[in-house]
Amino acid sequence: MANWNIPEPRESSDTTFFEPITIDELESPVVKLGADYWNRLRGSRRYPAREDLRPRDIASILRNMVLAKVIDGGADFEIRIAGDAQVQAFGVTFQGKRLSEVGKPYNAFNAAVRSIYRYVTESAAPIAVRGRVGAGFPNVKFSYCESLFLPLGPSDDVVDHVLLFSTYVARAFTDDPK
Repeated sequence: MANWNIPEPRESSDTTFFEPITIDELESPVVKLGADYWNRLRGSRRYPAREDLRPRDIASILRNMVLAKVIDGGADFEIRIAGDAQVQAFGVTFQGKRLSEVGKPYNAFNAAVRSIYRYVTESAAPIAVRGRVGAGFPNVKFSYCESLFLPLGPSDDVVDHVLLFSTYVARAFTDDPK
């Protein structure tokens, strides 16, 4: 898990929030590398195709990557690749499963993540978010994350995969006023 400037929580440690940020506001070196890679692949196109990805080109950040296939126009997403950092952060194996399956214990959180995937699919635009996961999600192994969701597709009008790079920061939850 990465270590960069973590904003102070706005409220108690039970608060979960995510806020959209611009790609220029990314702080995580890992996520920035993912953004640079995606931009190199797309060149003058709106976004690159799934077939353009070459794992050996991003070996240093593969553990922070997820590749999801769009199912039924964004009704669901099948996780094709899930790096170790993703599995460790959530304490669950994602690969080969649909988002609707893996998120059942965290319905509100899962709904938020699925809405981001849908946004990327429908708008064909990347979105970066940072946020905090409150203590109300006890199985999640992180309290702060920065993520970049990126469209992939065979043409500029079809998104058939979403590429995600995330970095997670583990931190003890406490409201101790000391």
